[in-house]
Amino acid sequence: MPASAMTSRAWGWIAVAFAVLGWWVALPSPAHAVEAMSCGNLHPPKVHVDSELRFNRQNPDFVEVRQVTNIVVPEAQWKLANDLTLSPDTPKYLNALHCLLHSDDTSHRKIATWHPEWRPSTSQATKQEGMVTLPYESWNLIDSSGEFEVGPWTVTVKPDEDWTVALHSSHALVGASWGKAVVDPDGLEVSDAPGASSTDKEIRVWSGRSLKQVKVVPPKDLALTPSRRVAWVGSLGVASWWVCASAVIAFSAWSVLRSGNRKPDDGSETAASRVVARTILQWAGLSAALGLTLLLLLHPSPGVNPWRAFIGISSGFTLVLLARPWLSSKQGPHGDRKELKRCKAVVVISAAAAAAIGLLVILAPHLFYLPPNLTPEPSPPISAIAGLILLDLSMLWLWLSAMVAWAWRFAREGRLGESSNGTESAHTREPQHPLRLIAAIGAALAVVAAMVVACRVLSFERGWDRANWLGEASAILGSDHRRALGRQLADFASIGPQWLYSYTWVLAGIALVALLRNVLQEKPEMPYEPKGGYLLTVTGIFAITVSLKGKASFAGNSAAFYGIWLPLNMAALWVMVLAGRRWSVLSRVNRATKKNCLVAGLSTPSGHKKLMEDARSCRSLLRRLHLVDHGHAEGTTRRILETQLHELHQWRPTGCDRDCLPDPVSVVDVALSWGPKRHWWDNALKAAGWASLFGILPSMVTAWYEKAYGTNHWTYTLNLPTGVPDTVGKFLTQEISFAGAGLVLGALWRVLPGERGPMRALSLFVAWLMPIAVVAALNLNLGIGRRELGLAVLNVVLMLMVLTLTSMWVDADTFSQERHYWTKRLGLLTSVYQVHGLSGQIAFLIAQAAAAATIWHQIVTTT
Repeated sequence: MPASAMTSRAWGWIAVAFAVLGWWVALPSPAHAVEAMSCGNLHPPKVHVDSELRFNRQNPDFVEVRQVTNIVVPEAQWKLANDLTLSPDTPKYLNALHCLLHSDDTSHRKIATWHPEWRPSTSQATKQEGMVTLPYESWNLIDSSGEFEVGPWTVTVKPDEDWTVALHSSHALVGASWGKAVVDPDGLEVSDAPGASSTDKEIRVWSGRSLKQVKVVPPKDLALTPSRRVAWVGSLGVASWWVCASAVIAFSAWSVLRSGNRKPDDGSETAASRVVARTILQWAGLSAALGLTLLLLLHPSPGVNPWRAFIGISSGFTLVLLARPWLSSKQGPHGDRKELKRCKAVVVISAAAAAAIGLLVILAPHLFYLPPNLTPEPSPPISAIAGLILLDLSMLWLWLSAMVAWAWRFAREGRLGESSNGTESAHTREPQHPLRLIAAIGAALAVVAAMVVACRVLSFERGWDRANWLGEASAILGSDHRRALGRQLADFASIGPQWLYSYTWVLAGIALVALLRNVLQEKPEMPYEPKGGYLLTVTGIFAITVSLKGKASFAGNSAAFYGIWLPLNMAALWVMVLAGRRWSVLSRVNRATKKNCLVAGLSTPSGHKKLMEDARSCRSLLRRLHLVDHGHAEGTTRRILETQLHELHQWRPTGCDRDCLPDPVSVVDVALSWGPKRHWWDNALKAAGWASLFGILPSMVTAWYEKAYGTNHWTYTLNLPTGVPDTVGKFLTQEISFAGAGLVLGALWRVLPGERGPMRALSLFVAWLMPIAVVAALNLNLGIGRRELGLAVLNVVLMLMVLTLTSMWVDADTFSQERHYWTKRLGLLTSVYQVHGLSGQIAFLIAQAAAAATIWHQIVTTT
């Protein structure tokens, strides 16, 4: 099937799906029968009320507030009392519940900051001795400023102020007899509670209707909506991160270009590294410009929605064209120019069509019966909702395509699909039908964009159901279902690029990895370690992909620290490398040669083969010596074995005329320090693969805990516009972080201090922790709660576990040619480390696991 036909069919199905979605979401919200009834001029019944409000902090993202209210209604004094005993689905029941619990006057609610409550289930009343008893439970999650409704209580949250807790009563409860009202802060602090009848620890109890309001001190580490001045400070902190990240990748690319310019132009220097360096410089400028542009659009406003959406559409379209994704890895003088033109036409036409759809909604909103500001009027038609959905879809598809296109460009120009000998691997070979691949990727991205928009719509529907459980959402929100949905979709069209841009740090990491890839062929004289600009690139990868994802929480609520994380982490790793160049095993051995011939000797196949043979002989002799000491070996003596070991200790690399092994260092230590591959880049790839594998479970645990641990937390995530996509994004970014840590560990394997892999992993881990101490010293009042601190420390321990396991597996890969002698990798590790060494490493790993389990138990049981 031609690619154009596949593309047309894919877009056709997507258009049909969105037409169905637009028709479904544009249907009028089900109206409850309570709208046809009212409380009338009913006199307030003589009811008895008891209510308890309890705060609960189980998650760093929000504070749960839950209430239980028991209402006893005399059957003879209120004619709607018996309706409360009916089925919860009947109109009479809903009308009686509405009259009893809610006030007809909603003018006091500020729609922009009002947060309706959640109800675990519909309350069912019971009747006994002429009294109808209704238990009413509900809860809410405080995660921002505003008014949070929870039963008869209202919690007012303002930035930099204590929370105000107050009781409000419906018309039916004005004359109620209040037995008691209870406020349980449960770990929080009550700063003001006038008129309390009694106090039990922190719990406050009021008898009768004497409660006016209560002041509760909020947690210091809860990130609420800040004031405008503080918000701009935080925005500047985020902008500093964008600028610093762009500066890091730009300086890395510039240093590579500068080092290439110093070489004579004799044709030996290929242009690949210079091409990818120029591409990185281009992306650095685009990234910084986009970050600053989007910073100016952080505050949504209906009046500027068209301009914000226009910038999102146009920037996404421009990024796609600048990435030139139609080029293949083999395009050049001998490439198929006809195929190139077809691929270019498909990409440009698809991107132009998506941009045209979005611009049509922006520039001609009247075609969809939308006003110029894209904010629907009351009771908008289905076409208005469908138009806004198409606008969101086009914006998301363009930005997703732009990110994939730039990732492909970095991989293509950096030759990331090639094997270490410069040839393409089987799984990255050039596709036979590139047009089909482009069409499939475009269709897959359209599906992803559709799923994100669907999550946005479903989160709105859940919020609407919360407010509309008694059919009063339209009166409370001041708009009908369609208009409120239209506002949500219009806002997302303008703020969506900001959400997607927050993930572009992944592109910076891919760009730096692509820059490193070229040294394998263009820098054959650098097989030992990355130096100069390439070491700067490694530290940049460490700072961007590894450090930020695990330690930003240690900065507390001060977003100003975001920008300085990058230079701090780069400097910390640089210091560790400088220390390793002096104290690492290979550095000590190389200095002992007096001729610096270690690298030259081990870089040749014959020299490396001799090293591995001597290392294996050394391990075998040590094993036999252990058996002799325990009386399990015959036919040999300890003196003979010691003589042979002494001869091996006189090992010297090719071209060296003197012994070079210090007393504590054996030839096995040299082999383990060299790593499984000849070039440091191959060691980096090997370690990155193992780290990503070992990081799967920690990534799943982290994503589950931060986004879905507990029933209420998952409910909270589902109600966020991008909650589900962010959960998937959390897992993927955590995996990228672990893979980046493994890549850095493998790249610096030969210069990190330590004789065994776990000690090298610990050295890198120390460099990872050093900036935390600096930030803690600069900002002693971090405002980090016990639970959030526990989660941050858990992430630290998980990183150490992943690095430790990765280092042990790299050590095993160093002697991979002996795998056929061992049925399990653990047996090979036993041989490599010897019995006591392996026991120590396993004990070290078990201690890490125990620490992770202890921290996990503490944070999940903290109430």
